[in-house]
Amino acid sequence: MSRWAVQFVAVLVLAGCGSGQPSSSAVASVPAPSGTPGASETAEATPTPTPTPSPTPSPALEPRVERPPLFTFALPPGFLPPFSRVVAVAPLAIRAEPGRNAALVATAPVGTILVVDSWFGPELVDGIHWTPISVDDKRGWAAAILDGTRYLDIAPPRCPGFEPDLATLTSITAWEQLACFGDRSLTIVGTYGCPICGDLVPGSYAPAWLALPSLISYLGSASTSPLLVLHFSPQSGLEPPPNASIVRVTGHFSDPASTTCQIAAPDHELNDPIDPPTAELYCRERFVVDAYEVIGSDPDFVYPPAP
Repeated sequence: MSRWAVQFVAVLVLAGCGSGQPSSSAVASVPAPSGTPGASETAEATPTPTPTPSPTPSPALEPRVERPPLFTFALPPGFLPPFSRVVAVAPLAIRAEPGRNAALVATAPVGTILVVDSWFGPELVDGIHWTPISVDDKRGWAAAILDGTRYLDIAPPRCPGFEPDLATLTSITAWEQLACFGDRSLTIVGTYGCPICGDLVPGSYAPAWLALPSLISYLGSASTSPLLVLHFSPQSGLEPPPNASIVRVTGHFSDPASTTCQIAAPDHELNDPIDPPTAELYCRERFVVDAYEVIGSDPDFVYPPAP
């Protein structure tokens, strides 16, 4: 996929996007920081040696964790899910490009929450694994691993302790949706729409019904942004409802077909497939419809939806 296509899909999925055996019943704790780097390592990776406490989270953005998350498969060691929230376990320098001598964009004290900002994995420069991130509307690169020591860890998922409605479910990231709910059956009410229903994009995606990024069939409302993207398995026999239908949808994340996902997206000089753990994770984060019921029609439906 071209970088434009990847970012296009990511924006739609976020505005609306492992290895090991699945275990939907296993309850796992959030990975703990792997250790604090030594003084010399910290100095090389960041110019801000004095930690600053993180601001108190806003209740509207940080739903209280009422129950442990459900991890449906094991992440590879050190793997940071694309577009997931991560936390700095050491003071970090955010640079314009990967490399010790790149221009400084911002600094991140210990405890700062950042977002992994690409489907593409870390780049190894100057002996450091650099990860593309965003923080406070600034984008850049941060040191993720140096000499086996991690500077970034996955942030604890913000798991609501109640059955989520559409607004609650779309207020957390795709990784958090997967981590919090696993393959549990969820029932969500919203307005159905499909401005983009399968136009071809460069690359190959299998199975297409789950992996093709141009399938942007969604559930939303006038007050909900982002949207929840829906996927319909051919085996279900379901046909999508008409646009503007108010529907009660029952579905799940972490569909078993995710283990077979393969994504090969051309990107100028880069023609390698997306690595298998990332492709599988992308598909596990998709919401697959098991059943739906049309319960009305939305007179305020806008096609396409307002940004």
